[in-house]
Amino acid sequence: MPPVRSLHAALCLAFALAALPGAPAGGTLLSAPRGIGIWYDEGHRLVARLAETRLTPRTAAAVRELLGGQSLADASLWADRIRGQRRETAPLHYVNIPLGSDRYVPGRDCPHDQCIIAAIERDRRLLADTGASPAERAEALRFLAHLIGDLHQPLHVANDRDRGGNDRTVTFLGVEKNLHEVWDGELVQATGLDEEQYFTHLRRLMDSLDAAVVERGTVVDWAMEGHRVAAERAYRLPPGDAIDRPYFAASLPLVDRALVHAGIRLARVLNEALGEYVPDRRIQPALGPGIYSDREAAAHVGETATVVGTVASVHRSRAGNVYLNFGADYPHQTFSGAVLRPRGPWTRGLDSLAGQRVGVRGRISVYKGQVQIVIERADQIVQAPDGGW
Repeated sequence: MPPVRSLHAALCLAFALAALPGAPAGGTLLSAPRGIGIWYDEGHRLVARLAETRLTPRTAAAVRELLGGQSLADASLWADRIRGQRRETAPLHYVNIPLGSDRYVPGRDCPHDQCIIAAIERDRRLLADTGASPAERAEALRFLAHLIGDLHQPLHVANDRDRGGNDRTVTFLGVEKNLHEVWDGELVQATGLDEEQYFTHLRRLMDSLDAAVVERGTVVDWAMEGHRVAAERAYRLPPGDAIDRPYFAASLPLVDRALVHAGIRLARVLNEALGEYVPDRRIQPALGPGIYSDREAAAHVGETATVVGTVASVHRSRAGNVYLNFGADYPHQTFSGAVLRPRGPWTRGLDSLAGQRVGVRGRISVYKGQVQIVIERADQIVQAPDGGW
């Protein structure tokens, strides 16, 4: 593995080797592309981790409280995980500013305020709103951690009548991809560096910049910065739309800069929104070993534990499943107890749990971005003890 400090020089050499006849597929230093996502998971985690290094102590404490102990990096993936379940959020991940335009026109580019620029503005107002519930502010925080990352992906803020490059086929390392994928994460993943190595590389880059200058501007200014990258670099493809060494070498530093700028600006937004945060009395203190509040459940996925909270609503799906939604009504709940294909006398009284404070025992899991415990037996639902939780 090449030292991080010489990353780009090594990559240029590796790309050239990969193009030689008889060279192994992917070359000696480039790895095969991995999974597909929006900025891919690694990009979002990197942005959030960079932001965490710049949070004030008060903001960092507020983030921990609102997320129930879940890391900002893990929370940054949530907005992608729920897209299948909350389809109305899909347009909030991008804005269609025409490639040939030099400015953002809300009426043209963001109809009905359903785009990433409007969403970020709404979410940062909500996060700063001391009258909003903890569940509402936590959701706004999760969206901001993700969307500010998306805003800095150039093909999330530019469109050449190809859905931000999704309909533009290119050849990348000998494999057909679409241009959006290349900028979403293929350029980063082709380095072969793992998350820790890439974080170290980006941290050094961030420390070399004047963060006060990077922080300046509005959400629209930040979007137009990425739009210029799309127009001047991303869409200027080599002949035959085959990604070659010069394109790769010129593009990767721009991706790095975008990730660093996103981290710095995410920190700015959170520090501003949570600068006056006061701990919420509605958020319960530690409950004891193996017992977590509904807000803490996301930080303990994979554990077998008891999750405690107030059932805000009991929701019955079209498939007949019953969900005990804690903290808020669907789809804003902090945690759910899922009774799949309910049967047996004990399931008849589930509706009566609305408004009650109960515990649910079992393995904490995530399904389509929602944290839950699957309830299969009556004894998994525990009433609050006399002393309360």
